[in-house]
Amino acid sequence: MKFVMCKSSILALALFIAAPLVADSDCRECEPVCCAYTCSEIPLACGAFDLQVHGGVEPILWANRGYISTIQCTNVAGANPVVQFFRNPRFFKLFHVPWTIGGQVGYALNDNIRTYVEFNYQQASGKGAANLLTLQSPASTVVFDMSKYKLYDAYLGFQYFFDRWCDRYSVFLGAKVGVMHHQRTKFSATIAIPPAAAVAFITDQYFFNSNTKVSGGLSIGLDVCMCNCWSLMIVGELVANCGPKSGDTLAFGQNVGCNPPALTVPGINNFLFGSIGTELRFPITVGARYTF
Repeated sequence: MKFVMCKSSILALALFIAAPLVADSDCRECEPVCCAYTCSEIPLACGAFDLQVHGGVEPILWANRGYISTIQCTNVAGANPVVQFFRNPRFFKLFHVPWTIGGQVGYALNDNIRTYVEFNYQQASGKGAANLLTLQSPASTVVFDMSKYKLYDAYLGFQYFFDRWCDRYSVFLGAKVGVMHHQRTKFSATIAIPPAAAVAFITDQYFFNSNTKVSGGLSIGLDVCMCNCWSLMIVGELVANCGPKSGDTLAFGQNVGCNPPALTVPGINNFLFGSIGTELRFPITVGARYTF
């Protein structure tokens, strides 16, 4: 009798120990019944969907900035009427640090790989008075007053999550590709040509026109499992795309080419915008992800 009871106890203990292992095996095969995610060494709930919202800041750098030039007609034979005023200003000369907000819908392909679609909105307020000195001697002072800088982007991405340590923390790496859209950006400007006082010569004109380009990025982040189904996400990214499209040539008043009557700014007929090459963005965001 004691032998039978002993065998029964051992069998019950074996089933008790084996049950979690069977469940874990099923979950790794993406069985839906196992997708009620809990904090563990396994970083993702295989076969589960998730929703994420995030927000933060997004510093921007512009590479290969062209020159802003003017057409200055003179009576000097053979003189080049196109005069470079100054290089396109750096982003932070014209705008404050952009903020970003966005969201993702994700799916765990297995215990470590997640795919997702993402949409973001970014915005930066213009600085009220960006003072720029021309390349001429003596230098003139041009003051830019920019409107808000706005863009949207959407991506398809993949992330690889390393196994958690302490059943809570997982580092992940990611890559994404998609499209982004710059909205139009207006500006106004004044110019002071020594010894004359400052004159307003541009009002609510387009510094950048809208454009849509391919965009892609790389990311590294930390996933902190807070409780069942909820995670805190801290992410740093590098995103690259073509810069905003430069505005059209501005002809002041009805002055076109080199046949002006009276000019708003004596000696200056047209304002020419140089191009901007690559735009590099560095989103730093914090978010929350819910797995279901």
